[in-house]
Amino acid sequence: MALLCAPGTWVRTPLPNSAPRDVAVTRLQGPGPTGTPGWDIAGVWEYDAESLMFGGYSALLALSGDRLRAFTDRAFRMTLIAPDAQDPQELIDRQLVARADANDLWDIESATRDPATGRYWLGYENHHTIHRFTREGIVDGKRDLTGEVDWGDNGGAEAMTRLADGRFVVLPEGGRKGVIFADDPVEGAPMQRFAFRNPAPGFAATDMAQLPDGRLIVLMRDVIWAFPTFTSLIAIGPPPVAGGVFAPETVLQLDPAIPRENYEGLALRPRADGRIDVWLISDDNLSVIQRTLLVKLVFDPAA
Repeated sequence: MALLCAPGTWVRTPLPNSAPRDVAVTRLQGPGPTGTPGWDIAGVWEYDAESLMFGGYSALLALSGDRLRAFTDRAFRMTLIAPDAQDPQELIDRQLVARADANDLWDIESATRDPATGRYWLGYENHHTIHRFTREGIVDGKRDLTGEVDWGDNGGAEAMTRLADGRFVVLPEGGRKGVIFADDPVEGAPMQRFAFRNPAPGFAATDMAQLPDGRLIVLMRDVIWAFPTFTSLIAIGPPPVAGGVFAPETVLQLDPAIPRENYEGLALRPRADGRIDVWLISDDNLSVIQRTLLVKLVFDPAA
């Protein structure tokens, strides 16, 4: 039982090392309340495919239209149409991220995007690197932070977001300090630090994004002695400044509103009515006892 409950999980599914032929999508939960004012559930879907190129999603981006793009900790990506779209279509993008430039970069943990240019940046564990890509997914530069940060091998750029003013904010997993760049880190912007005040001891940030009002929304997760072994929450707070303190506050406990899972990716899409679609995706760790879940929440900042 202890082995089954261990983070990362010991029981893994033998899978083919080739692109999946089909991706099955099952709706697990429909619209409903979360029990917290200002937050509603729009839906929960399970994705499943037999392939090492599928699963392990640790970062999520909202692209134009109804598209979402998820990145794995084995350097693959999946582009899909939101499952609640009028004409949903599931698409797998079989391109190995970064293979053409750096074969040793594989453990993607965070992603952020400039909506004006379509450029996006990926953050990695093990090799503490920020990698920039064009709108078309072509490698466009990188910055190796090794020697600039004291992050452990398994505690790299777990959460990263590009702010509307061009600054970049990065939180390492479980760290008490984050880093901030005044501009694109790939262009050599100097790195400065800020303190991170955890709103819930034991939890670690797994992703974050900026709300339209400027605040940061942070997805956080902890490992517990239960089944499933994860518990998650969402916190919100003003963005940090160099030398300051980032102190988001818990606004939503995700369980029992949605199934407990290893949620690691978060993406936002503003709506015309002022509310915000909040998408979450889980990392299944290639485990027989975990799932790839895609969750859509609706947040009303005015509530």
